Amino acid sequence: MMARWCVGWPAAARGGRDELTWQAELTAHAAGEFSMAAAQANAVMEDQAQVMASPGATLVGVYDGHGGPDASRFLRSRLFPLVHEFAAERGGAVDADVIRKAFLAADEEYLQLLRWSLPNMSRAAASGSCCLLGAISGDTLYVANAGDSRAVLGRRAAAGQTVAERLSTEHNVASEEVRRELAALHPDDGEVVVHARGAWRVKGIIQVARAIGDVYLKTPEFKRDPAVQRLCSAAAAAVELARPVVTAEPSIHARKLKPGVDLFVVFASDGLWEHLSDEAAVQLVSKSSTRRGVAARLVQAALGEAARKREVRRGDLRRIERGVRRHFHDDITAVVVFLDLDDDGGRRARRRGRVVDSSSSSCSNTPLDVYSLYNSTA
Repeated sequence: MMARWCVGWPAAARGGRDELTWQAELTAHAAGEFSMAAAQANAVMEDQAQVMASPGATLVGVYDGHGGPDASRFLRSRLFPLVHEFAAERGGAVDADVIRKAFLAADEEYLQLLRWSLPNMSRAAASGSCCLLGAISGDTLYVANAGDSRAVLGRRAAAGQTVAERLSTEHNVASEEVRRELAALHPDDGEVVVHARGAWRVKGIIQVARAIGDVYLKTPEFKRDPAVQRLCSAAAAAVELARPVVTAEPSIHARKLKPGVDLFVVFASDGLWEHLSDEAAVQLVSKSSTRRGVAARLVQAALGEAARKREVRRGDLRRIERGVRRHFHDDITAVVVFLDLDDDGGRRARRRGRVVDSSSSSCSNTPLDVYSLYNSTA
């Protein structure tokens, strides 16, 4: 059940196709099908995403990095194994406690990795990542989030139309509620959140209050490291920490899935939600004539909206190089997970009239770097 990589989309200047976009059209998981897509904007791709289909659970991860790709790539390699490790301690069941432990253990592992590796990994000490995890275990969906990625459910309403329901809690200090929460946790620090460079930021640096990594905002030892100071901003070097100002603690929601009512979930980094509302994304998926490539259609819709906002043609946006493209939109990653649930608890998927059983584990990933995927042999 490995994702089918649709290589053959290369080149900003070749055939009008965008060498900074990628998709896996459609793949089966234990309770349905999923589609993945991504668009790169940064010089190095900072978003990562993966789906693991196994008999015990379907796991979906979206990792939106900042300050470099290191933290999101670390999560891609370690979060799912940690979930399985903690689940094994509980007889194989994935639940909220397992997920919470995996988030905190991943953060601690990243910190320990840096302690062992500095100064060789000083770049990684300046990196952090939002972390969104979905887990379908039996007839229950768990959604855990640290940061500002988002999971939105497409649900059939009483009148038959499909409506959007947000399943994740976001931790971006653009929200007054998040700013108040952070201020309450740090009553002795009047500058824990400040307005800088046109936005509210934790210590004037990043906009998310929860993330994996960002170790220089969690422990003073990294802030004092000369190699880290060279990579971090002047604002980061000036930070005085009485206690961590960013945490890896996730917000976790559990939902009993209803066959025929809960239809699909869109998991995506904030690069998508900057340009599409919850309702717009759900309507695009529900009205698509085919599931195949639906995540790519979401990404293309977001790119079209980004081009419109900057008053450029979509074709001209395709010709803008990575790095420069970041001035028009962020890295964008979307995973659409369809829920073809049976009344037996959702352990099987019905697709085109046949039953698809998951008898072994497989993991599908977005490319580490979309541009490099297409240009490594060019």
